[in-house]
Amino acid sequence: MRARAWPLPLALVSLAFAASLLLAGALPLIDPDEGRNAEVAREMSVGGDLVIPHLAGMPYLDKPPAFFWATALAIRLLGPTPLAARLPAALAAALTLLALAHLALRQSGRRLALRAVALLAAAPLFAVLSAYCIFDMPLTLCVTVLWTALARELSEGALPRRRAAMFAAVTLGVLLKGPVMLAWALGGSLAAALLLRRRDPLRWLAWWPGWLMVAGLAGGWFALATARHPEYPHYAFVEETFERLSRGTFHREQPWWFMPAVLIIGTLPWSLATPWRDLRAGASPVRDPASRRMLDAHGVALGFVLFGVVFFTLSHSKLVTYCLPALPPLAWLAAAAWNDPRPHRWPALMLAGLFGALGVACLVGRGGWLQALSQAPASSGVETGRALGLALLGAAMLGLAAAMTRRPGLAFVTTLLFAPIALGTGRPLAAAYAATQSGAPLAHAIAAAGGGPVRYEACYSPGTDYLLGHGGTLVATGDAWITSNYQLRYRAALAARGGWTPLAADAPTPGARVVVRPASSPGDPPAGWTECFHDRRFVAFRADATP
Repeated sequence: MRARAWPLPLALVSLAFAASLLLAGALPLIDPDEGRNAEVAREMSVGGDLVIPHLAGMPYLDKPPAFFWATALAIRLLGPTPLAARLPAALAAALTLLALAHLALRQSGRRLALRAVALLAAAPLFAVLSAYCIFDMPLTLCVTVLWTALARELSEGALPRRRAAMFAAVTLGVLLKGPVMLAWALGGSLAAALLLRRRDPLRWLAWWPGWLMVAGLAGGWFALATARHPEYPHYAFVEETFERLSRGTFHREQPWWFMPAVLIIGTLPWSLATPWRDLRAGASPVRDPASRRMLDAHGVALGFVLFGVVFFTLSHSKLVTYCLPALPPLAWLAAAAWNDPRPHRWPALMLAGLFGALGVACLVGRGGWLQALSQAPASSGVETGRALGLALLGAAMLGLAAAMTRRPGLAFVTTLLFAPIALGTGRPLAAAYAATQSGAPLAHAIAAAGGGPVRYEACYSPGTDYLLGHGGTLVATGDAWITSNYQLRYRAALAARGGWTPLAADAPTPGARVVVRPASSPGDPPAGWTECFHDRRFVAFRADATP
């Protein structure tokens, strides 16, 4: 791999990273996921407990601590801002693109590297989650490091440092999301072995120093957490893992076609417009080392894609973000198909038809469906619908031109336009939607009212606490406000150890300057208090004068 092949892929990765940072700073954090994850990291950065994450002052063991470590560091550097909370995801996305480019440069060359990076960066699901405060993008980095290193091992042989990197990725993945990283490692490797019809993709699993690393680091944290919270093994393995996969107790069940549909929609338009039949086109016989190298990489990539689809289709817990680790190997396969320079008309016609249909839908509907989805003002929906429709029709014309001139390069560029068009023109509606689901408006209203300690009654907005930079006092009325499955299921054990912080409904909170209640049941304001905020989720009252 020559050093002079890197500048263009690096430039493309840098451009994608800049776009992620721009998106990360443009929108408020969305509750419950982003606000909760950011607040857990803020409490870690303030409290200093690196072993047990906390939310609202209570142990939060729904996920291991690695993601919170990274986010807490970003908060220390940048303060409690949306950009700080989303920075680890943006960095993980950029490193994932680099890992993909590195494999392409080793296996083929700059042309494949550029195509793979461009396709992955332009996938709508990848682009959005690169600026989202959630665990799945760092997990995607770990899975990508694993399968790209495995592909290199099949073509170049086993090396101790490469296997150390593979097991480091497994270790970090376990510390990010728990046993699901082991499922990706074992299941993806097994699927690759079945596709390639040989045992080579499984040999790395027998490297015992790597398992010592996993046991020492990930197992060491697990032992420390269990020593402080003895119920944690049951929660982690039985409830969080087994029940999530085999039962609907987490209320995340979806139809069998959900994950394949997410994979297709999340990578539009190239999931439909890629000339997949040309994936092997032009390949030399298998005895050619270069061809063999590429076929091995294709087998590994396809194995990890198929594992992700099958595993999460069978699981009773399905979320859109779960299939994110399957996007990089899918982008690799798509890039290999596009790497064939022969002209094709049907991908360009597919692009023209898809963009044209979407553009007409936006113009005819006058953005009404976009406005309904985002809950934005009607005027914003009309303006955004018009801009989006015209931009998509312009992309359709490019696709048509590519079909007429049989220029595969122009067709490929057209496949990259959907995410930039959607995110660029749809920003006002995205901001309007985010505001309805964010704790930012409440935080701004509290700050404008003079700030001070906050009392939450029968509700909670962790995103508000994050932006205010301090935790509020929770008053326990029911359990609808609890966003942590661990806290919900083990509150009795936490209370017995003094780890349950919410107060009883009639308990006073001396010094509270703001009271927050659910908008569905705000009740009368406390005596001497006036309303300072009201939206679809919350109502806030502030004290009229300092007591």
